[in-house]
Amino acid sequence: MNLIAKIILAVAGTLITLLVIAAISLTTLVDPNDYKQEISSAVYDATGRELTFNGDISLTFFPWFGISLGEVSMNNPKGFPDEAFASVTQAKASVKVLPLFFRKIEFSDVVLNGLTLNLIENKKGVNNWTFAPPKSAPDKTKHHGSIIKSPKPKATQTESMALAALLIESLSVTDTNITYENQRKEQKYSIKDLSLASSAFRAGESFTLNVNGIAVAQKPAIESPFSMTLEATPSEDLSTVDVTNIDITLEPKGKDVPGEQASIHARTALTAQLKDQSITVHKGELSAYNTVVNLTGNVAYSNELDVTGHLNLHADYRKIAKALGISSPQPANNNSELILSMQLKLIPDNIALNDIQGSLEGHPLNGDFQYYFGNKPQLRLRLNAEHLNLDPYIALGKLFKERTETSDDTTKSKTSATSPRIKARSTNVELKAEQNIAKAVAPKTLAKLNANVDITINKLLVNDLTISNIKALGKGKDGVITINPLQFRVFEGDVASTLKTDLRGALPVSSITLTTDKMNLANITKTFTGTEYASGKLFVNASLSAYGTTQETVSSTLNGKATFNATDGTLTGLKILPPGTLELLEGSLQKKVKSSLTAQPYQVIRGTLFAKNGRISNNDFIMKATELNANGSGFANLASDSIHYKADLKFDNVPVIPVVISGKLSKPNYKVDMKRFLGSSVEDIAKTLLNKENKDENPLKQLEKGLKNLFK
Repeated sequence: MNLIAKIILAVAGTLITLLVIAAISLTTLVDPNDYKQEISSAVYDATGRELTFNGDISLTFFPWFGISLGEVSMNNPKGFPDEAFASVTQAKASVKVLPLFFRKIEFSDVVLNGLTLNLIENKKGVNNWTFAPPKSAPDKTKHHGSIIKSPKPKATQTESMALAALLIESLSVTDTNITYENQRKEQKYSIKDLSLASSAFRAGESFTLNVNGIAVAQKPAIESPFSMTLEATPSEDLSTVDVTNIDITLEPKGKDVPGEQASIHARTALTAQLKDQSITVHKGELSAYNTVVNLTGNVAYSNELDVTGHLNLHADYRKIAKALGISSPQPANNNSELILSMQLKLIPDNIALNDIQGSLEGHPLNGDFQYYFGNKPQLRLRLNAEHLNLDPYIALGKLFKERTETSDDTTKSKTSATSPRIKARSTNVELKAEQNIAKAVAPKTLAKLNANVDITINKLLVNDLTISNIKALGKGKDGVITINPLQFRVFEGDVASTLKTDLRGALPVSSITLTTDKMNLANITKTFTGTEYASGKLFVNASLSAYGTTQETVSSTLNGKATFNATDGTLTGLKILPPGTLELLEGSLQKKVKSSLTAQPYQVIRGTLFAKNGRISNNDFIMKATELNANGSGFANLASDSIHYKADLKFDNVPVIPVVISGKLSKPNYKVDMKRFLGSSVEDIAKTLLNKENKDENPLKQLEKGLKNLFK
């Protein structure tokens, strides 16, 4: 036994001695710099790119097999800028030789300094990071001797078996700059001054990784220093990584950043099961603009994204507004917080926000939201709120939208219709997520939707409008959703309605019937104009329907009928006469009209509106007031934004004033129909003087005809 051991030791010693001698011989007798041309040629044959060595190459063979490179660069292909595709100032890495025989990989310090990488996609959609050998005539067959193909690794040999013995003493990446430019979209993004440093990486032992740099975008114009600290411990077999801390900070600034600057901070602790492709989030926090989101739970990503957990949200719109540099309204109770807590579930074909609890401005709310969009789609929505003030959040949303639209306007693509669309997907999980989102809103899914809706809101503030006693109960079956009742109180009047939406067609078809009772006209006019132009009680009955969800589609497909009736009120400060109309009257008539417009009690104002494919017509408008009567007829076209309406205004003892409203509905023109006005004036004078009906022989009547002909 001793003899065998001695023989083994002798053989091992001899092999080690030979390796040492070979390593010394290679190190002293072989200069890798003599082979730069051969290396460059081999790289060119494989990639079609020139590799240029501006520095020295050095090798070590024992006990570390290592390589150290000085400055080296690779050129761009034809059709791209003359600058280098990639270059590096210094690169160094070495691996211990003997552990390789025992399937262990032990790196010494890995160093990468001065890496510059320029990624470009030109206007034709061709990029510079796709490598292809140069086109050349086929060479004669070269014989390289026998080739022994190694068998494919067995399925039982997992990657973690090879990585389990991985060891890196340290990793250092400094002065790295990476640029991506899309010339078709005129976009450019870069990471500057990137540095990365890690402590020793050993299986079963904790390590630390630090990353710093500056991210820059031209369109939108944003520059953001960033930093990340990672503290983790991999298991012995590298199947599990226990991450005790990930700390990420972003400090974006620029004209396209809301508020022109921000601070974004993310912290988390998690355990990653690499073999099972799942993550357990022990604690996670994301904060930005004084808004904090916390998440705990589990995330699986083996095939499709599967998220279950608990989510908390805490926001304060006054603090958000301050961070954005805008003013915000003062809440009545000095509380501007939004606090939400819920159970989150995102799995294939299912989105659920269960047990929602929280408060808005100190007022409690609760609810649930579940949407299953599998074979039998089902939507369930429940909301119970005491007081919801949405105005501050609408204002913040408008600001973000304005900033986004401004950014989009500056980044519009000039891509030609023939340019190919290039989009990369990193994993199948992303593709599945996109497919799920598309499926959730697909017409095929909505056409089979069943639903249950239960909403109760005691008070809602939206766009300076107060709506109270909101109650909505809805049922849906096979793509037809009916909300009945849909009732609420607004402008001191009650509204009862039924809303029906049919999702079975290419476009949704919505219809509504409603009845209002005794709405306060003074509140209505003050809310929408800022001034109480009218008082009284308003009654409305309507039955309307339309296709689609966009304003353009609804405007061109609106059909139905509506009646309105206002009673027993006063019209104040009316501006119903076109400019210059009063100048047509003189003396007492002008004073009388002015007085009537200042304050005019009325008994009734009513009319009927008919809608047909967005064309709204009215032929029976009537107003009866103490000193003013009016009637009118005409139409407005919502789709073409046009209006043509005629109204006759009759003040006591004043000739009829015919008013014509025409042009764009959004900006109408008002004018007096002079031909009719002069005609009616002459006719009234004749009646007054002669106290008889119109007669052709009347000289004043002849004057009237002359005036009419004058204005033809």
